[in-house]
Order: sequence, then C-alpha cells, then structure tokens
Amino acid sequence: MHTLESVLTMLIHISVPGFAIASMLSMGLRTPLQSFRNQLRDRRTVLALLGANFVVVPAVGTLIIGLLNGLLPEQTGEGFIIALCAAGAPFVLQLGAMARIPYGESAGPMTVLLLGSIAFIPLVVPFLLSDVDVHGWAVARLLLGTMLSPMIAGIVIAAVWPGRADLLARIAGSTAAVSAVLMFLSGFGSNTELLLTVLMSPALLVAVGLIVLAFFTGRAAGDLAGDSLTVSDGPAILTSQRNIAAALLVARAGGTDDSVVVAILVLSAVGFVMLVPYALVMGALRRRRDGEKITLGVLLGIVGPKSD
Repeated sequence: MHTLESVLTMLIHISVPGFAIASMLSMGLRTPLQSFRNQLRDRRTVLALLGANFVVVPAVGTLIIGLLNGLLPEQTGEGFIIALCAAGAPFVLQLGAMARIPYGESAGPMTVLLLGSIAFIPLVVPFLLSDVDVHGWAVARLLLGTMLSPMIAGIVIAAVWPGRADLLARIAGSTAAVSAVLMFLSGFGSNTELLLTVLMSPALLVAVGLIVLAFFTGRAAGDLAGDSLTVSDGPAILTSQRNIAAALLVARAGGTDDSVVVAILVLSAVGFVMLVPYALVMGALRRRRDGEKITLGVLLGIVGPKSD
C-alpha cells in the first residue's frame, strides 16, 4: 500500500506540470498571432473578461466560501479560492470546439486570462490566504515557465514550420489528455479518504454553486463584450472552467495540505461534468441551425468546418 501511494504521489508531481506544458504547447501550435491581435484590440471585451474573472468571481466566491467555511472540510475552502483565482484554462479550447464557438473567440480570450492569472495569482492568493505559504515571485516564475513559455514556443514553432504544426499539436494534445487522466487518477487515488470526506460534505454543492456563479458572471461579460465576440456564451464557458493546472501548480509550490489539492480537483471535475453536456447541446443546436452534418467527431470538436 505504501508503494502504491508513493507511485501515485510521484505521478501527480509529474502529471501536473506535464499537463500544463503539453496543453499550452498544443494551444500555441494551433493559434495564429492574428487571434491575439484581434482580441487585444477589443478593449471592451478584454475589460469585461478581466472584470468577470479577476474581480467578480474571486470576490463573490471568496465571500460565499467565507460564509460557508464552517460547513466545509478542513482547507477545502482554500483549494476552492485558489481555483477561483486561476483563469485561462487550456481545456476551454476543446469546450469551445464542442459548443461551435469560433476558435479565435476561445483562444484569444483564454490567452488574455492566462496572462492575467500570471500577474493576479502571485499578488492576490497570498493576500486572501495568509495561512498558505505562497511566495509571489516563485509562483509567477513557475507559471511563466510551465504555461506562458510553452505557449510562446508553440507559436514560434508554428510560424517557422507551419507544415508540421498540426502534427506536433496533435502529439502535444494527446500528451496533455493522458497527463490530465493521470492527474485526476493520482490526485484522487492517493487521497481516497479526503475525497470521500469532501463528497460526503456540502462541499460538492458549494462547488456546483461556484461553477454556476462563474457561468452567469461570464454570461454577463459576454453581453458586455465588444464586436470581436460573436457568441455571447463563449465567456460563460471561459469563466466557468477554471485553470486547474495553474491552481495545482500554485498549491504544490505553496506546500499546501493534500486536502487543498483534492478541493481543486473536485471543483475542476464538477465544472467538467457541468460544462461538457452544455457545450455538446449548444454545439449540436448551432450545427443543426447552420445545416452541418453532425457526426460524433464533429460533436466532440475533433473535426469541424475549415473556417474554424
């Protein structure tokens, strides 16, 4: 049993940075610079997204967690708060493809939020969680190395070797998918008792409430966004799916208790379970409206129109 726990612990230490690096590399390989330029020029959209993800969701979410903290298992609230501060999840690109959202409207905003997270997390998390040992510069350096640098590398590789970018993106994407599975299996498997404690408590309901809060906050941001966004629920998906890789990197860097890691994984899993069906339904409705032939690959966002 001790050997199994050691293996699972080693896996989560490898899979978390592996997922972050591979997913950001894949994202960079698939995203042209024009997507970033168009998004950054739309100040109204940028401000709406930053306000939703770095003001409303962390502030209101932290208030809710503070009011309900007595009902939550030890340090579960801390894990939720770290996750609420981390935006710009790479998985949003796949959710966007499922929901039939133009790629640029997912990739551009996601990058804006990732850059925001790199600046926001080191400054705000130590302020909100004074009992968690989080050093701002150490966290910023970690996020720069494991998330921003691979994305930039992907963009450069795609520009220099465009013919190989798609193949490399598929390899990186597959690596990220495998790392994500290992991340959840090892995180939950090495902390079974903590997971059961969380599942038997109101924490699951709180997690659902936080995802709903993030969704409707993002939906409001979509209504306030500028002309660069044509699908108003894109920001809702973007805001609801928190950046699990960044949150786990921060938790690990701060030497937090395993209950914090479990809380982050639970919140991410709840978001996944809620958002995937929504994205599939909305994607099917939009594809039917546009007269597209609907196959399993199309529904899952694996294949799609060339215009994406």
